[in-house]
Amino acid sequence: MRSLVQLIAAGLLALSCSQPLSVETFVRSSAKDASGRYPFILCMDDSLAVYSIRFFTRMDISADEFNGLQDIAVDVLLESPSGKGYAERVYLGKKDFVSGRGFAKDYNMPYRTGFRPMEYGQWNMYLTLPEKAPADMVRGMGVCLSKQIDGNGKR
Repeated sequence: MRSLVQLIAAGLLALSCSQPLSVETFVRSSAKDASGRYPFILCMDDSLAVYSIRFFTRMDISADEFNGLQDIAVDVLLESPSGKGYAERVYLGKKDFVSGRGFAKDYNMPYRTGFRPMEYGQWNMYLTLPEKAPADMVRGMGVCLSKQIDGNGKR
């Protein structure tokens, strides 16, 4: 009986030491790199998984400024484990606004959903807000990387 309890405890301990299925990282505006970018490291090394990425942020903005706010440009630069670069511009829109209280407005935007990276390993992601006005109101930028079970029931 004691061996069975120890075996179950060891199994539960092994499961609790597994890697989390999602990782959120937030970089404050004061912690941007020398090029004015928000740097992130994305570990996508599981070839059996599909991944999703979303961006999130909080802005300090008055109701009048928020009502007049247009979509916010976000420049995305991804560097693969082998050093290849991929760049694009996406937009945080009013549809991505999720909540607000007083001057604080929260955004949450899906970036990519259910994809497999072209290379497995550690990717670097850099986000830049090229327009000064919204960039001054942003407290920082966040990235959530989620690892999911694919449609074939694999991990």
